[in-house]
Amino acid sequence: MNTTPETNPSVTYAGPQEEKSYSLVLFYGLASTALALFGVYLLDRTTADFHIMGWYANYVLPIGALIVGIVASSGYGLASWFSGIKITRGLLWLVLGLQFLAYFAAQYIEFKSLHLVHKTTGASVGFFEYYDLVARSFAWQENGRTGQPLGIWGYAFRGLEMLGFAAGGLIIPAIMRKVPYCQSCQRYMRTQQIALFPGSVRARKVKKSDVAAKSSYEAEQQQAFEQGKQTWESLRRLAADAQAPEFRDKLLELQIGKKAATKLPQRFSLKVVRCKRCATGWLHVHLLTGQGKQLKQTEFERLDIHPDFVRSVWS
Repeated sequence: MNTTPETNPSVTYAGPQEEKSYSLVLFYGLASTALALFGVYLLDRTTADFHIMGWYANYVLPIGALIVGIVASSGYGLASWFSGIKITRGLLWLVLGLQFLAYFAAQYIEFKSLHLVHKTTGASVGFFEYYDLVARSFAWQENGRTGQPLGIWGYAFRGLEMLGFAAGGLIIPAIMRKVPYCQSCQRYMRTQQIALFPGSVRARKVKKSDVAAKSSYEAEQQQAFEQGKQTWESLRRLAADAQAPEFRDKLLELQIGKKAATKLPQRFSLKVVRCKRCATGWLHVHLLTGQGKQLKQTEFERLDIHPDFVRSVWS
């Protein structure tokens, strides 16, 4: 026998809600896109030699278009974060399509605002004719001087500009897609680093020819790594047994050595991921190796924790 939401209270019809949610994210995303492109239009009209969409790094990477694309897509990310509407794969593809449409819409609006006509006949210039002229007129500027138009090759750089804008528009939504999400509460979860403790000793130079010193240094590193594992094991037991006061005391104890641990070549990072509404969460441990651009993060272990424990520690 078929049932409907009205006759069966256990059934929830989510179709219209999901459609409304998508519409909210799309509305704010399109609004931020319109504002970003309007800002580009104003800059082009008020400054003679400033065209942000024409910024390129090494003549290939469309930095300016990427920046504008990121700003344009900020509305998608902000609306998703504050409303709790998750960025799905389908929504991500939709954003990509809208970025391409927005790019051409901006080109068309700019074209219509110029009211171009042919000098000889007075006939109106068509959009595709205008776009062809703009593409073929693409030229590099160096030291305040404009070079020769690139002709047909101008299409390649206009294409890069378009791709840069669209790709930039995906960056914020793609990041949001990776953020932990509570399906029960339909909201994004908070991630917070709560401890950083040693996984090695300080780096020091050891002569390769000094076998004894090298062996001693490696033994120190291994011992420090094992001590780091023991520190996590003690935290894991306290969390698993829901011993909140002892767990908090251990975190305070580790806080003293956090600054020194930051400078070590290898350290353990402990984070809590939790939903502020239902207190669902877990502890996440990563092993951090290196510094700066050479930083490497390796997942070490994850422990699901009880909501009561989460409330006790992070109320």
